[in-house]
Amino acid sequence: MILFEWGTYNALSTLKQAALLGTRITEIPPAVLSRRLPSGYYESYKRLGGEYFTSILAHGPYYSLTSEKGLKAHLSAIEKATLCGAEIYNYHLGRRVGDDLNVHLDILKKFSEVNNEMIYSPEPAANIGEFGTLDELEELIKAAKEEDIKIIPSLQLENIFLNELGVYEKDDLDEAAEKADVDWWLNIFKRMDKISDYIMHFRFSQVIGLRYGNRFYKKRVPLGKGYPPIEPLTEALSTYLVENATRGGFKRVLFVYTGLPEVKYRDLIDLYAMIMKKSVDKLMSKESQVEYGDFYKFMKSEDEE
Repeated sequence: MILFEWGTYNALSTLKQAALLGTRITEIPPAVLSRRLPSGYYESYKRLGGEYFTSILAHGPYYSLTSEKGLKAHLSAIEKATLCGAEIYNYHLGRRVGDDLNVHLDILKKFSEVNNEMIYSPEPAANIGEFGTLDELEELIKAAKEEDIKIIPSLQLENIFLNELGVYEKDDLDEAAEKADVDWWLNIFKRMDKISDYIMHFRFSQVIGLRYGNRFYKKRVPLGKGYPPIEPLTEALSTYLVENATRGGFKRVLFVYTGLPEVKYRDLIDLYAMIMKKSVDKLMSKESQVEYGDFYKFMKSEDEE
């Protein structure tokens, strides 16, 4: 049984390094899928990725889906991701355009024409004025499933924190941080679990906020230097992981760390250690309760006598 499949983004040149560090999954970065590379590159990524990791994901380029040129770039990226052996295609929905649900459903149909075996995984909104609240993701995923399109939400956790707690509008990260406690995160996870089929797809990096004119921008920072707070998030993640692992019909849980390139491996290992330490404590506690449950009942009855 796999409790947790974790990793980060890697170009072909860092696959071996990532595998030596113990990561279980890898993600093809947008830059790889945005350029024309020799065909051997994609074949090598698939070969080495399949040898070193349990899953290969892909992150689509940062092009607008609602422009003809941008959509064409995404379709090309899906073809390249397929050659690389990707199982999941993660992408941004982008700015609102009006009839967003039907527009994005039509886009998913075009994606599926390129590869109907790929699992498409749209991210929550990354800024004010973008499509992708949790309500909207639920609607899009439900509509796509009715069209037999393989789809799961991409739970970019800092985006959910910023969007669902109104940071884009209020510009108050500290107020949001107080609200993002363990129960708040668990409610989000349980809600998204219902529409995630057999894979729960988490993504995360800490951020700070920068405002330029009327726009709010998130800026990734090293672990421990930004928002959302680490402690309640790792506690909630470990609780979800243990509940997922100890119930019937559990999901695969994928976790992609999306932090800064220069510290991503160090931060990923630190974050993994935090989550796993909490998970192990919970797992051992559950195991002890099951293994010694009858003994505890006996001792209690003895005390009562």
